[in-house]
Amino acid sequence: MSTTPERKTILITGANRGVGLGVAKVYLEKGWRVVAAVRDPSKMPKLEGEVVVVKIDSESTTDPFDAVEELKTKHNIHRLNTVFANAGATPTPALLVDTTPDQLDFMLATNVRGPLMLFRAVRPLLTDDDKFVGAGSDLGIMTGNLYKPYLGVYGTTKAAITYLMRGLHHEEPKLKVFSLHPGFLDTDLGNAGAAMSGLDAPPEKLSVAAHMSFLSIMPS
Repeated sequence: MSTTPERKTILITGANRGVGLGVAKVYLEKGWRVVAAVRDPSKMPKLEGEVVVVKIDSESTTDPFDAVEELKTKHNIHRLNTVFANAGATPTPALLVDTTPDQLDFMLATNVRGPLMLFRAVRPLLTDDDKFVGAGSDLGIMTGNLYKPYLGVYGTTKAAITYLMRGLHHEEPKLKVFSLHPGFLDTDLGNAGAAMSGLDAPPEKLSVAAHMSFLSIMPS
């Protein structure tokens, strides 16, 4: 007597638009169940496939834990095969010298503390070889000379998330933890960056990137 294998599940923060929405569509096409974790559930578009919508504001230190409890008690979801901590803050363009404490705190809370709180919340639902992926950026790479004006604080948070994922990689050897730079895409942030760089648009289309740049988190 054969049994139907349990459907694999990915949780994606910021799944209502941009990169998160693109990745959600790809996984749904592969037959996965998608947990769409968004700040405002009413703004999650209707998608074809099994989608569970939960509320997670990346600034909140409690939303991730509440969402996991909801997954277990309301939706009977007790395992996440992949978690993509995609949600992040779009910065207010400013020189570092003009950055206010509130702006810095907001960016750090959303782009760094948020993914760590998410990891703490979902850790009991991850087993051997499951994946936790943070959204990196070329601005967070410290070995090169890349710098984009007015994005210093954003780059600082991306350097931090890259190191955070590296730390979790070493602390959690049974999991696959890493950061992933999706590319210079036609998202809200990408279009803002293109405008500041004097470009008409980012060089990469999101639909292409969703299928190509995310091979490292796609199932084999």
